[in-house]
Amino acid sequence: MPQLAIHPESRPPFGLYQDFERHDESITARTSALGVRFDFRESAFWSNEVRFSDAWKRLRNTTTLADGWDTYQAEAPNAIAHDLAQRVLTTLEGAWLAPARVLPSAEGGIAISFVAGDRRAEIEVYNTGEVVAATYSSRGEPAVWELRDTEDALKTAIASIRVHLAD
Repeated sequence: MPQLAIHPESRPPFGLYQDFERHDESITARTSALGVRFDFRESAFWSNEVRFSDAWKRLRNTTTLADGWDTYQAEAPNAIAHDLAQRVLTTLEGAWLAPARVLPSAEGGIAISFVAGDRRAEIEVYNTGEVVAATYSSRGEPAVWELRDTEDALKTAIASIRVHLAD
């Protein structure tokens, strides 16, 4: 079988994109060599990727917890909560809404939280299989509702959370 030889000089330059003031500009390996600096934190895409990577890592870390993990005898997240939390994170990734935190819940399950200024939201999955969403801020009463076990209910909750965080 013939081998395909690729010469480094024939490859296109690696490219990243950043918004410079009002114009989108490509930052390539060639421009980088010229001293153009790129900060990944300024990219919405890469920031989102980093936040989701952290969320998945935090979810994995909850699998090692034992009952009493919080020193107050809280029940550790079980397989039901982990499966549901994975579904929620996968749907959040598809909706491009990265959580601020993924933590074990003192109520027995996993809490996925969001923050924007003084606005907060949570999706909490319990060891019982129940899923609850909540939005709250310093400007009004919190809204709390249970999500039925459907993809549509989760997507509707994510849309509500996105609107709440953007207000």
